[in-house]
Amino acid sequence: MMQLSKSDYMDYLRHPAQLWLKKHDKDKLPPIDEATQAMFDAGHAFERYGEALFVGGATLGFDSYDEYRTLTERTQQALASGAKTIFQPRFVWGEYNCLPDILDVVNDTEINLYEIKSSTGVKQDHLYDLAFQRAVIEGNGLRVRKIYVIHINNQYVRRGDINAYELTKVTDVTLDVNNLAEFTKEHMPKALEVMHSTTMPDPDPENLGVIGSKKDWQAIYDTLMDTPKPDYSDAKPVIQQDEIAKFIGKLKFPLYFLDYETMAPAVPYFDGHRPYQQIPFQYSLHILDTPNAELRHKEYLHRDNSDPSLSVAQHLVEDIGTSGSIITWNMSFEMRCNTLLGKLHPEYADTMKAINTRVTDLMIPFKPSNDWYNDPRFEGSASIKKVLPIVAPSLSYKELGIQNGGAAQILWTQAVLDGTRDDKEQILDDLIKYCGLDTLAMVEIYKVLL
Repeated sequence: MMQLSKSDYMDYLRHPAQLWLKKHDKDKLPPIDEATQAMFDAGHAFERYGEALFVGGATLGFDSYDEYRTLTERTQQALASGAKTIFQPRFVWGEYNCLPDILDVVNDTEINLYEIKSSTGVKQDHLYDLAFQRAVIEGNGLRVRKIYVIHINNQYVRRGDINAYELTKVTDVTLDVNNLAEFTKEHMPKALEVMHSTTMPDPDPENLGVIGSKKDWQAIYDTLMDTPKPDYSDAKPVIQQDEIAKFIGKLKFPLYFLDYETMAPAVPYFDGHRPYQQIPFQYSLHILDTPNAELRHKEYLHRDNSDPSLSVAQHLVEDIGTSGSIITWNMSFEMRCNTLLGKLHPEYADTMKAINTRVTDLMIPFKPSNDWYNDPRFEGSASIKKVLPIVAPSLSYKELGIQNGGAAQILWTQAVLDGTRDDKEQILDDLIKYCGLDTLAMVEIYKVLL
């Protein structure tokens, strides 16, 4: 018998058709992307620190399907045996089921409910999630007295071993969740109807649920409807040459084309780091000393299980010189990285500040707000992934083992810091190629602008 889990219910709240597809035609939904997988990984890494706030809890959970089948029974046994705190129990109420993160038992009929989230604050999604859990738990005859979200304290700075009490924040969301009781009572049966229906609900993006993203669903909808792509065969760019000439004229040789790849774990790996800080572990630097000089390339990739920030700063300062324009794509990111390197290593603070005065953004001519180089094939985006195939089609990310920054971050962390990949050397080689293409792409785009 199909059951509606809390993740199913959340899919329904994104778009009813998303729940239906998940249950009846899941191949039409996109696979989990690197960003989503990173979020799942972050949640898993943070989970144990949330649990560490409770001493002597009974851990249930499951590692196999057989263990999952007995989880509901084991939950009732743990409650009957007088367990005060239960991690990863399971409750079933009719066709609904949920797996709360933590139950803190108040007495025989009352519990407090805790949800562990790797975000830095409470989100609206969390409240709907907990409202569903509350309904299922109370359907089992228990009363949920208080409801909390355990999330990350983004002001935490690691010093030595992780301190769970400092890394976490606990926010009382009881009132907010209780205010969703009537909404939840109304929509849980509607979600069941969708799950059991033989036909998909109207997938129109206008029918989004309360937590749906129109952008995310539009991509799924276009695939479902086989929406034809716009015909750009006769498209021609509109170019404001005077504005581009002014932009190019402000650049000073040598030109340094810079790109970072960064780590940003929820739980800091190293002293001095905060949750989700973008810490560079790699850079690529293509250098054009004069207008007619041969292009040079410098790079650094941290390969050891240690804080990469000092080595990155040291190598960059050696490679980037003290004069000349530093060209980036979306310069705020690289500038934040430079500032952070200076904060982590004060001996480089002044140098990084000076480097930031030289930074310019190659994306500026392509920004829709400027409209200096406007091509319909960019589809309204100034992303380098959109611009490059149009203005420099000889270069492509498609053949690379790593094709975006999210994958770079995940794979480097797994291969270098976690040591969980047998293909470490291949990953490092792929990282070199990917980051190098980012800066080579900027060189080619610069030549087109020139």
